[in-house]
Amino acid sequence: MAKNLDNAVLLDIYGAMLTEKQYDALNAYYNEDFSLAEIAENSGITRQGVHKSICAAQDYLAQLEDALGCARKYREISDTLDDMQKTVGGAQPELAALIEKIRNIIYS
Repeated sequence: MAKNLDNAVLLDIYGAMLTEKQYDALNAYYNEDFSLAEIAENSGITRQGVHKSICAAQDYLAQLEDALGCARKYREISDTLDDMQKTVGGAQPELAALIEKIRNIIYS
């Protein structure tokens, strides 16, 4: 499980905006559950260097989210679709199918 789900989500959304080294370090840390020491060993830099790189990348991801709000909007859309699905239930299969189609678009 990710050490911090919010940062893992931000990495998924904005990861392409990071340098390759920043992305690799964050991906190893959040998605592969590597320790700082393991990342340092694999990348050939110090543990302190890895920590500094991860902190800088996290700050950048937070700035991107503050400016763009994609993760917040994604959560709001997902929550709204859940509410719509509960409201519609099985009573209106055509509407339920459209909700599912929207869900598939945003999750792909």
